Amino acid sequence: MQIEIPSDQEPIVKTLAMSAGFTTVEQYVMDLIERDGERAAIQVSLDQALRGEGRPIEEFDAEFRELRSIAPTQ
Repeated sequence: MQIEIPSDQEPIVKTLAMSAGFTTVEQYVMDLIERDGERAAIQVSLDQALRGEGRPIEEFDAEFRELRSIAPTQ
């Protein structure tokens, strides 16, 4: 897939990419897409918590540790 950046915005996007430490605009855009996916996942979790769909941290922690063979905390 190709995404066209309007010519008047191209210098701005290149500057943003370089300022963020990327060598190409493509790398910068891919990072933005990945970060947006992470943000969306966090928002889903927050929305679930606000609806009371969460579970106690102790329950999550016990399951997490068991699945990964991590010793329980004392």
